[in-house]
Amino acid sequence: METKTQGAFTEAKPIVLTLTLVLASILLLVIGWQLPNVNFWVYFFLYSLIDFGFLFSLILGIRTKNKPVMFFSVIANSIFFAALSSFIFLLLLGHGISEP
Repeated sequence: METKTQGAFTEAKPIVLTLTLVLASILLLVIGWQLPNVNFWVYFFLYSLIDFGFLFSLILGIRTKNKPVMFFSVIANSIFFAALSSFIFLLLLGHGISEP
């Protein structure tokens, strides 16, 4: 038996996950500025995990029955996925240029 609050949270999971992933990526960027001696591949894998999280959140949003949540999830996660994938590509490109 599911209460009304639990049902509302189940419908809002894609939005909560999206906002959490955006916060995590901004936090990782700020921490990256503070700790410059960390290996590049650590940041690459952490950003890749966040990118896959956006895909997972997109799938959760598509599967929901609430139309505004679905609309927000598809639009926001698509934009964030494309932006973070571009950022990862630029990181890899910069790493490739700077390596001998």
